[in-house]
Amino acid sequence: MLKSYVRPGIDDRPDYDKALSKEDKASVARLAREDRRLPPEASAKQPGAQTARLTAAGGASAAAAGVEAAVPDYSSSFLDMRDPMTAADGTKPSRAGVLRLKWAFALAAVLITAPWTMLNLIAIPNHIALLYGLNTETVLADGAKEAALATPLAVIIALGAVLSIIVTPVISTLSDHTRVIVGRRTPWLIGGGVFAALVTLILSATDTLTGLIAGWLFIQPAYAMLTVPLSAAIAERVPDKFRVGVERWHAVGVLVGQAAGGVIGGMSIAFGATDIFMCAAVLFVVSGIIPVLVWPHERSSVDQRWAHCNWEEAFSVLRGPRGDNAAVFHRLFCSQLFMMAAMSLTSVFLWYVVRFSLYGGGDPGDSTPLTLPAGTLVMMFAITIFGGALLATGLSGIIVDRIDDMPGLRNRNFRIAIVIAGGLYVVGLVAGMVTVMMGGEKLFLALAFLGGFSLSIYDVLMRSLVVESLPDSRNAGHDLGFYALAKPLGLILGAALGAAAVNAFAPSFGYVAVFPAAIICVCVAVALPLTVSRIDGD
Repeated sequence: MLKSYVRPGIDDRPDYDKALSKEDKASVARLAREDRRLPPEASAKQPGAQTARLTAAGGASAAAAGVEAAVPDYSSSFLDMRDPMTAADGTKPSRAGVLRLKWAFALAAVLITAPWTMLNLIAIPNHIALLYGLNTETVLADGAKEAALATPLAVIIALGAVLSIIVTPVISTLSDHTRVIVGRRTPWLIGGGVFAALVTLILSATDTLTGLIAGWLFIQPAYAMLTVPLSAAIAERVPDKFRVGVERWHAVGVLVGQAAGGVIGGMSIAFGATDIFMCAAVLFVVSGIIPVLVWPHERSSVDQRWAHCNWEEAFSVLRGPRGDNAAVFHRLFCSQLFMMAAMSLTSVFLWYVVRFSLYGGGDPGDSTPLTLPAGTLVMMFAITIFGGALLATGLSGIIVDRIDDMPGLRNRNFRIAIVIAGGLYVVGLVAGMVTVMMGGEKLFLALAFLGGFSLSIYDVLMRSLVVESLPDSRNAGHDLGFYALAKPLGLILGAALGAAAVNAFAPSFGYVAVFPAAIICVCVAVALPLTVSRIDGD
């Protein structure tokens, strides 16, 4: 009997459903599927992430977030046919989901900023005084001993700021390339909160200046693990339709956190009911957990395409824009740097100014701890700053509209308004200096109110000028990231100038010397925009 003809490659082909195992079938299916996954987008280049970073770093107030500034963003869904109700990570949150995102970012801003303010404003300066044998509860004025505290405080603050500049792009890049089932940002937030809390507790137990410096350096990456992924999450998880509202909530949260940090820190040291380091540690732990619990569950990043970490690209944010078109931008950057230095001169040394210069005399017959009036004044100072910034937030839109309606060139009018805002800050600094020299408390709060108000208005006006001075709108994310460096660099400059001024005029003036230095920095900051001959739009 003849066998039927077998067609080669057709009739003798095996039945793959029977011949292949389940593992083989899965492998074939993966080969047949087109891989649409994209490598992680660098958050350092996203204008939205950089705008949130400016707010988190204190370089932009709630007033600046509330006034719409058209930051160029070519990835925005408003420029193409994509749905503006869908976030960059592909999720489309419901109305309840958007509300949860608003609350998550606002609460995270409060809980992260409050302990950081407590440490910078009171805890670290007071701990340095104790290490040098000065019990702030009882010690009376001694210009030589008090001036000796300025240098170690300035060194600690400056070294921390330098390290923060370095670790920020590192944390940003590693967070972008995280591939775990809970998402890219969640593990960094939780880990950063726990890490910051542990280092804070170690700081409280440190009894040497070297240990304090080491602890402060360790807390910089921990703080970056909280702020950097949170800023990137705003750009990723919030649809373009709701981005402005969420950024405003986040900015207000930063303001509330600064006020809460001053109040809690002042209460802790004034009444001695709680340990300020312990309070800060608890808030750090909660700050990493609360946003993860409140916002909608973050999508897994396991399927994210693997990519090499481009460290040259990550650190490119440390290089500013180049070319002839970047001259205006660099002058505005220097203006922001000097204004941040002026603010740092009073904030870094505020506890020493209040405790030693304002309440240094004391009453030898009074057994009340001198930390009580000093801590209470710091509490009032923080609340008053918040009030001034809140007033600026309400009036910023009206002020910008009035400037737009004024005759003449718009940006020239903005530069004149910057001079007026700087003048208000100078008035506040003069009032604070006179108060410290002559005694009194109420006039000292004028510095807080005028400072909070004028700095917020300054941020609003500068944001508009900086956006219009961007050399290349396609690199807006990179350039805004470089502009954010004005905060840590200004902090370094302010700490160095403050220590130099205090040591130069000790023991006659002591910490009163920080006020003239701050006034000079403000004058330089408002003068630099006036030297700009032209900004696009003039």
